[in-house]
Amino acid sequence: MTQVKRKLMHRRCIESYGFLRDDGLWDIEANMKDIKSYHVNREFDGSLVPEGSPFHDISVRLTLDDTFLIKEVSVSMDAFPFPSCGGAAPNFSILKGTRIGPGWGRWLKKTFSGKVGCTHVLELFPVVATTAFQTMWEPLGKKYPEQIPIAVTKLINSCHGWADDGPMVRKLVDEQILHIPSEECQ
Repeated sequence: MTQVKRKLMHRRCIESYGFLRDDGLWDIEANMKDIKSYHVNREFDGSLVPEGSPFHDISVRLTLDDTFLIKEVSVSMDAFPFPSCGGAAPNFSILKGTRIGPGWGRWLKKTFSGKVGCTHVLELFPVVATTAFQTMWEPLGKKYPEQIPIAVTKLINSCHGWADDGPMVRKLVDEQILHIPSEECQ
């Protein structure tokens, strides 16, 4: 494969973290920074975003209970291109009391479509959701072992790794952690 000379123009960094709090709740955080490799003059006021400085710097923190119920929401927008962008942050407070689960992503897109939301904040919520799952999976499995088969059943055929005819599902069936009805019984 031949290497074509190229110049870095843009870098998007997304980091996410999951924390277990002393009070038993979970803080799940994600941050996005867009950084240009050149100076950018903001169109609305001509102000300069120097090379290497964030054009976007947006953070989300959700506090969850063991059932993925959102207890607290924090959205901060420390860098953004237009003067009104930051005005979207408080709108996300209505997430408090909702639960990350099936259909939550579709609900987010519908609820925060148009001028109510922020495209970049919405891009962080799937990151937060998968980070929550990765953070909470093992500790919750130890705390609620009877829930493991129920949770794993929901994962079957959700991706290639969890294919019902794949090695991971087969292993769980062989270990009698999971039962999949045979096609003859369906």
